[in-house]
Amino acid sequence: MSKINGDKARFHKARKEKIERRERYRKMFESLAGKGTKSAAKTAK
Repeated sequence: MSKINGDKARFHKARKEKIERRERYRKMFESLAGKGTKSAAKTAK
């Protein structure tokens, strides 16, 4: 690992995982809200 780049690759991988996780949760909550469940609609907001 170089001093200049540091942990750039590891942090980039973690960042991409977070973004993908957010998108998955967003899709899941949207699909649950579409079914008409009140609790899912509240948590999606």
